[in-house]
Amino acid sequence: MTHSLLHQRFLERKTEAAGLLSRLLELTDRAGRGDLRETVSELLSGIGDPFLFVVVGEVKTGKSSLVNALLGEEICPVAPDPCTDRIRIMTYGEARREAEDSPLLTRVFLPGDILREIAIVDTPGVDSIIDRHQEITEQFIPRCDLVLFVFSAINPYSRSAWEFFDLVRAEWRRKIVFVLNQADLASEEQLAVNERSVRDLAMERGVAEPLVFPTSGRIGAADPEKGGVAALRTYIREMVTGGEHYRHKLLAAVRAAENVLGQIGRGLDAEALELDEDRNEAGRIRDGLESARRASDREVEHLVGRVTAAYAKLCMELVDGVEAELTFVNMLSRTVAGLFRRKGEKAIHGRVRELTETFETSLERDVENITRQGAQYVSEVVADRIRPLLDELERRAGRNGGRADPTALSRRRDEVLTEVVEGVSGLLRNGSPLSGMSPKKLEGMDPKAAMGSMLVVLGAVFAVSVKSVVVDITGGVVAGAGMVLAGSALAWNRPRVLGKLKQGLAQAGGTLESELTERLAAHMDHVFGEFEARFEPFFDHIVGKEAELAVLFEKRTELAAALAALDQGVLRERGGR
Repeated sequence: MTHSLLHQRFLERKTEAAGLLSRLLELTDRAGRGDLRETVSELLSGIGDPFLFVVVGEVKTGKSSLVNALLGEEICPVAPDPCTDRIRIMTYGEARREAEDSPLLTRVFLPGDILREIAIVDTPGVDSIIDRHQEITEQFIPRCDLVLFVFSAINPYSRSAWEFFDLVRAEWRRKIVFVLNQADLASEEQLAVNERSVRDLAMERGVAEPLVFPTSGRIGAADPEKGGVAALRTYIREMVTGGEHYRHKLLAAVRAAENVLGQIGRGLDAEALELDEDRNEAGRIRDGLESARRASDREVEHLVGRVTAAYAKLCMELVDGVEAELTFVNMLSRTVAGLFRRKGEKAIHGRVRELTETFETSLERDVENITRQGAQYVSEVVADRIRPLLDELERRAGRNGGRADPTALSRRRDEVLTEVVEGVSGLLRNGSPLSGMSPKKLEGMDPKAAMGSMLVVLGAVFAVSVKSVVVDITGGVVAGAGMVLAGSALAWNRPRVLGKLKQGLAQAGGTLESELTERLAAHMDHVFGEFEARFEPFFDHIVGKEAELAVLFEKRTELAAALAALDQGVLRERGGR
């Protein structure tokens, strides 16, 4: 396989990788992972950059002198103190010059041929005491293709260096080559032991075939062969001229993309788990609403029963009073008196009016007391079953509000939960269901309009509704009874009059019960319609999230398969070289 063919295949693979990275960028945006977008954008923009070769390690391990020896030129300043206080990128240029990209980054342009294919980066020490050194190094390494990890040949066991290695290896999955620099300061035996130890430590951390180069940047600047720099330089040159660096560059980009995709996948898995919890919570809310409705229906039924019982009791008292007025003795005395004074009919008319007024007054009083108390019970039953549902949603919203990496879906969920909590709270607010309200204020008001603070006015709405039904239905019966009695002064009319009165009151009682049941049920329909409307955004969010997650999971699976196929394809090409 020739170098030109390798290069052409790299271009094809690079185009494929760029397409997959573009898809990953779209997925990152759709999943709302702004925290990952910059990483993917850098991978996409860097796929066409030169092979990026980064030198990292602790301070005073000779990184700068090693870079100078590799390039055969004094590029990086070398001094007794930890002088590398910024990242320096060595890249190709027709003439030597420097440009300060930022206070932390200097770009050095050099005419060396090797820099046509690669860029070399010298970084501050990972354990540097100079402020922000590790931070800028950690920000830069995710962009690199090869990490040259430099240890002191005397002591390659620094905890901070190996912890940083673990980050480079596990988090960014970069190809790493190990250098035991300052080898001239170690004995042959010490160097052999430390070289073996570095290989063992690297294999323990997942590096299958670690490459370790003993070097001396100081000696290598004058004698590359003796200083071990020639072997490292040859390895790098073969990577470039042999096409190997192309594969490493692609693999670095693909595996970094796989890492990002893995983070997206873990986020989606968390969203799916949260969705399951939300589905369960939605089921509890629906069950809670249904339970509250059944309980309120029982209270309404009990309220109607108490009103009709009070009506029946007062009807009995009315009938008993009328029956007492229509005894034979009373009727005879009024008839005889009427023969002489013609006042019989007026006397019984006045008495009937007294009885009916007493009936109406007593019924209105009893109905108002019963309905106020009954509405209080209904309000408490509804509130007692709704509040726990509301409290749970509020708790869940508070629990999810402080995530370190909120996604678009999780942010929308928190917004919906807040909206639902505020909406339902508005229906339960202000404590007592009759707080600050009187039935008179609601007369003539559409009950639907009164439901803005529902449980505050529910008692008053019930009182007005029940009272109006009672007055509408019983008023005509009582008036009719009065007219019948007023015109019925003969004793032989007594059974007919009482029968007609009882029949009318009984019919009115049946109508009263059905009308009350229907009207109060309509009020409760509206009450629960309002609650369901307040919870509806949560239910809608679940449906929308199910659909969106299905799309995101499908795209993630497809992209993971495509990245894995590209990864394996690049590896196979290396094996067939």
